[in-house]
Amino acid sequence: MSSGGFTIGTKLSEFIPEEKNYPDEHDKTISQDEEMFDMDEEAGAADKPEQFTAPSTSAAQARIDPGPPPGFDFPQRPSKPIVISLTTPVPQEEKPVIPNITNLRVSEPARSDSKSPTRKKTGTNIQLGNIPANSSSHRLSQLAAITSTPSTPRRSRRRDEGKELVNLVVVGHVDAGKSTLMGHLLCRLGCVDQRTIHKYKQESARSGKASFAFAWVLDETEEERSRGVTMDIAKTTFETNTKRVLLLDAPGHKDFIPNMITGASQADAAILVVNSTRGEFETGFENGGQTREHAMLLRSLGVGQLVVAVNKLDTVDWSEDRFLEVQAVLKPFLAKQAGFSNVRFVPVSGLSGENLSERVPDDHPLRKWYSGECLIELIDTFSAPSRACDGPLRIVINDVFKATTNQLSLSGKIESGEVEMGDKVYIMPNADAAVVKACSNDDGGAVDTCIAGDQTLLTLNGLFEPDTIHAGHIIVRGGQDALMPCKRFVARIVVFDIVVPIMKGTRAELYCHSLCEPCTVVKLISAINKANGEVIKERPRCLSKHMSGMVEIETEREVAIDSYTNCKALGRITIRAGGQTLAAGIVERKLS
Repeated sequence: MSSGGFTIGTKLSEFIPEEKNYPDEHDKTISQDEEMFDMDEEAGAADKPEQFTAPSTSAAQARIDPGPPPGFDFPQRPSKPIVISLTTPVPQEEKPVIPNITNLRVSEPARSDSKSPTRKKTGTNIQLGNIPANSSSHRLSQLAAITSTPSTPRRSRRRDEGKELVNLVVVGHVDAGKSTLMGHLLCRLGCVDQRTIHKYKQESARSGKASFAFAWVLDETEEERSRGVTMDIAKTTFETNTKRVLLLDAPGHKDFIPNMITGASQADAAILVVNSTRGEFETGFENGGQTREHAMLLRSLGVGQLVVAVNKLDTVDWSEDRFLEVQAVLKPFLAKQAGFSNVRFVPVSGLSGENLSERVPDDHPLRKWYSGECLIELIDTFSAPSRACDGPLRIVINDVFKATTNQLSLSGKIESGEVEMGDKVYIMPNADAAVVKACSNDDGGAVDTCIAGDQTLLTLNGLFEPDTIHAGHIIVRGGQDALMPCKRFVARIVVFDIVVPIMKGTRAELYCHSLCEPCTVVKLISAINKANGEVIKERPRCLSKHMSGMVEIETEREVAIDSYTNCKALGRITIRAGGQTLAAGIVERKLS
């Protein structure tokens, strides 16, 4: 199938582990520890260094995994709306991606400033050979000191609240109505007071954008409002009957796909918004639009729970035929090519607010053929994954709000472990020591402790060099839980529909959690059969579209990543260049 330069040959589910079926409404928690890619347990087992397990977010910016296809078998290891920027949760399994975008993230510093460490299994048998050889002697001493620091006993804490936390990302083609849909839902839920929305209606009308009033609930910057497009990830929280939802509204324009990746990397579940207006749906799905790419990126980033909101159905008089037409196109694509299971479709109107927070009345035209759940009821059925609360501390920094020489204020997502005031931590890959002075949860309330799955705001005290800590850096503890930086690693990737094949020397950008770093493919190790994981050819000359292979990648600077078996959130990667997604995959092992 091809459209607008974007073609998908083999379905994603053939080379990425299938997601386990998610429990239906009110079912039990989903395990995050499923695999994204199917890989041979034996393949490469000999050269995999023994490492830990652990689970990742960005300045203006979550996920669940599927189960595996034949051949790639890894050992399974185990509200008030506040709109700020940030990045993503840890999924269960992983599926590869596809192509199309531009440059680096919009409002974040180039992630090429990122450096990152690797993790040692024990702090007692530290070998300097495991520490980056290109580090200065002072840095080597720092890293050695961190890994030999007595380990802090892990404190296994569980959420004692009644409601599960679900990180939800909203994606879709530009102008599908994502921000208007979710902004109106927040108003219906009482998360926005009437005075504020009245003000937005007046201001948007004066600027000639009356229909954008609800979108302004989430699009707060002047540039976003004047251009009428979301550019960064907007964050807010709300509650359903049984869930506490952290909402991540992602940009739809292809120029801002890096920000979309950052947001989706934090998600446990997703809403894919499509415009049902005649011609608009086709543009978003077929003619080089982002509907298809967003769905593939979601799956490759480990998101397995999906609801499709068929928006603007009021523009076609609530036509059942149009709804079924959209469903007939999307359903097989999402199931067979993207690898989603149990996708649900809901007809809505974001502008008029119908079928959002409550079902339509009996005399409504929609009622003649649809009697299912409204959007908020479907959101309530999403399941939260199990969290690695007792794992080593891993906090992905999404944004740095304020930085001085002795204090940092930042937002981040806790992928593994827990943190509390007074803890001594280290920021990798810089190896900067810090002490947690204060922390607050996703709704801004001060708390003593934050645990895995939380989006948190932290204030850290320490000695920091100016402009050296950015989104994509990782907060860890010392000792056996430390994470060592690396510049080279081996990855298993799936190549998407690209014109120029990936060759030795190919330069690109590496995306992992909230990180974006220039990189080079320095070695093509092997081409692999996507169906069974067997090596087809050693040292191939290139990897062309729809192929799978093992490659060695070198980043421009040290980065904070980990193997997928140790930490899914830090082990999923996307490779992009020239506004196109070249490949997606997982980190098999770090080299240096």
